[in-house]
Amino acid sequence: MELDELKSTWQALEKALERGNQLSAAMLRQQKLDAVQKHLRWLKLNQAFQVFWGIPFIVLAGFLWSTKPTAISVILGGIVVQAYGIGCLMTAGMVFSSLSRIDYAASVVEVQGGLARVRRAYGICVLAAGLSWWFLWIPLLMLLAGLAHMNLYALAPSFIWFGMATGVVGFLGTYWMYIYSLKSSNMQFRQFMERATFGRSLQNALQQLTEVRKFEEEILS
Repeated sequence: MELDELKSTWQALEKALERGNQLSAAMLRQQKLDAVQKHLRWLKLNQAFQVFWGIPFIVLAGFLWSTKPTAISVILGGIVVQAYGIGCLMTAGMVFSSLSRIDYAASVVEVQGGLARVRRAYGICVLAAGLSWWFLWIPLLMLLAGLAHMNLYALAPSFIWFGMATGVVGFLGTYWMYIYSLKSSNMQFRQFMERATFGRSLQNALQQLTEVRKFEEEILS
């Protein structure tokens, strides 16, 4: 009889411990998901800023078209600047769309998958709206000169080509640093490059979900 009572008590303790673990996991999950959404609000704010950032470039291109430029280099400069403005809006829309598709009621793995899609969209955003500035300043100067009825390429072609060469070196150097960081054993350098590329808010959100997943795996194991 005592042995049966001991078994019954042990089973009750196991069930209580299991319920406690489940409650702890649920509380941690909710806490971390709240933190994820808080971090992602900064990402949304960043993308909203990018929308407003891209509009002036479209407007500048519109001003240039109103002057009816004839020089091919000026026209190309206007096209590139207008494409940049449109690209800012489109890539911001991609990030917003990816964020809106995250189902926070789903499993942690599915939420992580949603954030991975956000990360890919944001990577395209960084490439289009950020790294393009290694080159974009050249067509922007050509556009501004065109608004003053000047052909910058005709006045200083060597300056344009030097700027292009500098852009190529800068772009390739930035790309090399990122690839090197992926293979580097220096964790601080890797984290720095990740945050510099994908932003602190997105990296923090991914870290919150990683902590939840590790905790759930420890409970199941």
